[in-house]
Amino acid sequence: MNTVTTASGRVRACCEFCGRMSRAVALASDGRLSLFDLPRGWSEAPFRPTFTHPDGSTGSLWQCPACVRRLERGEGLPSRADRAHSAATTGSEVHTGT
Repeated sequence: MNTVTTASGRVRACCEFCGRMSRAVALASDGRLSLFDLPRGWSEAPFRPTFTHPDGSTGSLWQCPACVRRLERGEGLPSRADRAHSAATTGSEVHTGT
């Protein structure tokens, strides 16, 4: 999930690493979430709106200010999609004892 639409039709960006949500903003005139409308410090990894990520989400990926600072310090952060995929495959394995 890269964005969440509120009941009022506004959109919140969801950080690809920690899941933090931005404040709700109106979509740009082309129907997409614009980096320029988000609070200061948010970052975008731009993707075509039709691009589908391994977790099933589509479009651009967003990073919150705290995760951007961690990345700038050189810290490697696993994406939420990678963690979810890893947990799903680990939990679904069947061990036969052989």
